[in-house]
Parts: sequence; structure tokens; C-alpha cells
Amino acid sequence: MQIGEKLEVFRDFTLEVARENSSRIKAQYEEDCQQELEEFRKNKQAEMEHKIKMEERNLRRQMNSRVSGEMLRQKHDLDECKRKWKEKLMQEVQILLKEYQSTAEYRDYLTAKIKMAQKVAGNEPVMIYINESDKDKKAELEKETGAELTLSEIDFGGGVRAIIRSKNILIDESFLTRLEQEETYL
Repeated sequence: MQIGEKLEVFRDFTLEVARENSSRIKAQYEEDCQQELEEFRKNKQAEMEHKIKMEERNLRRQMNSRVSGEMLRQKHDLDECKRKWKEKLMQEVQILLKEYQSTAEYRDYLTAKIKMAQKVAGNEPVMIYINESDKDKKAELEKETGAELTLSEIDFGGGVRAIIRSKNILIDESFLTRLEQEETYL
């Protein structure tokens, strides 16, 4: 074999070794790049998931805040409606009470409450008060019940109040007290 042929064989062998090394290096480089790409994708995916979770939390917070604000506004509106309704109802009841106080049934009611106070008192002295607005009924009620009635200096809206001091009893059958009791249940 001649030198030219030997050089040719050596050249072919070297080129073949260089090709194999190049292929191996290229494959290793591609594998490394693929791993880096996968790692990059995983990191970006985790980062995006974290951002999505944070955004979801922020949206939930904003939504909860809006819902809470709307609930407070609705509760305020409802309370205001209830207050107006209660006020209107109480005004209507006051009108009906004034109408009732000019009837014979009201006089009968006063008579019954005075007799009830006398019955509770028994033989004990009792102070029975009627409202100033009922002073026109005083003489008739005293005659009918045999009780001495006192006009109250404090307006209690009608009805009767009685005090039995010896038994430490207050009988409060006044309309003002009844209205206050009813108003607390509304």
C-alpha cells in the first residue's frame, strides 16, 4: 500500500471517527436542549398555575367584597323599609285608637279595667288613674264603678293605670304601654 492509499484510508477513518463523535455530541446536545426545554416548560407551567391561583384568589376576594357590600346595602334597605312600615303602621293604629276612644265600647273597656283593678285590690286602698283625654268620662265612670278616679298628669294614651301601694302592685292597662310592647315585636 502506498502512502497515498494509506493517507486515503487514514483520512476516511478520521472522517468516520469525526462523524461519529459529531453525531454523538449532536445527539447529546439535542438531548440536553430537550431536557432544558422540558424543565423550562415545567417551570413556566408551575409559574402560570401559581399566577392563575393568585388571580383566582383576588377575584374571589373582590367578588366576596362586592357580595358583602351588596348584602349590607340590601340589609340597610330592608331595615329602612321596616322602619317606614312600622312608623306608618303605628300612625294608623294611633288613628284607630283615637276613633275607638270616642265609642261606647271604649267606655265599657275602661269600666271593666277599673273593676278589675278594684278586684285585685280587694279591701286595700287603690289609686286609679285615667288619661287626661278621658276627663269627660270621669263622672260617669265613677258613678258606674263606685271608684274614685284621678286624672293623670302624664299622658299614657288612654286606658287605665292603678297603684295598690300596700301590695306594691302597679296595674298598667294603658294604651301607650301596649303600643310600646307591640312595637318591640314588630
